[in-house]
Amino acid sequence: MTRVRSVAAGVLALALIGLAAACTPPVPVTNNVTFKADQVTVNNSQDETCVLGICANRSDEPYILNVAFRVKIGQPGSAQAFVVKGDANGSIGAGSTHVSAGNEQAAVNFNGVQSIDILDALQPGASLEIFGVYTWSAEEDNINSLSTGAGGIATIIKDALNRTVAPASIPSSAQALVDLVLDVVLDNITAVLKTVVSNIPCLGLCDDVLGGAVYLGIGVGGTLGDLVNQVIGSVTFPNVAIPIIDVPPDINGGGLFTLTGGKTFTQSFSGADGQHTWKFSTSVS
Repeated sequence: MTRVRSVAAGVLALALIGLAAACTPPVPVTNNVTFKADQVTVNNSQDETCVLGICANRSDEPYILNVAFRVKIGQPGSAQAFVVKGDANGSIGAGSTHVSAGNEQAAVNFNGVQSIDILDALQPGASLEIFGVYTWSAEEDNINSLSTGAGGIATIIKDALNRTVAPASIPSSAQALVDLVLDVVLDNITAVLKTVVSNIPCLGLCDDVLGGAVYLGIGVGGTLGDLVNQVIGSVTFPNVAIPIIDVPPDINGGGLFTLTGGKTFTQSFSGADGQHTWKFSTSVS
């Protein structure tokens, strides 16, 4: 995976050395973070059926399913994973846009995330947490829910994080931290997902999935958050193909974010003969 050079490399380690002797670090503050879907556009209807140039059923019932996860670096067994399934966003015609509301947003709440700044990293009780979602863009057919299969994927992700990230050491620079998130979190999760060789328990009979994306949060704020944001700004989020199967879906893109403030993302998913474009956002309180 290609890495970018960071102007912040080594800054964290130097700052820790200089500040450790200067003052006692405060207790890290905690934030509540929400990831949600804000809007969907049906660019091309997945349900559309055309015969001899005559097309019917040009409306879709799009929804989002989030496989959410979180893990604390250096704390064995700290990984958690769960599923949040959103409601279908009504019947949306091709070319139309719908603003999601209520349960349509498939909101994922990560409560009590410590906001680690440079001085906070000196605290024995400080916990640097990585959290995020594996988002599935789906279309409701009322055939069979994807939730059971997503629950199995959540268990796979939790086990992978407990094996790789939970026992790891906190990196000494902003660049190394972003590298850990991409190399250890993303690469290990996708490596495990690629071992899933069938649509069990769907057997091809679940709602249609147009694609997936991964959005990863890093529990840093303040000066350290700003340094990490500099690195994130130069990162192109990778696409990852998960061969043979439809569920779990390919990772078509995604993004990274910190606790320095909210962020928005736009992602187009093309699959199962349809295209939906979603807008997502994160908020920090």
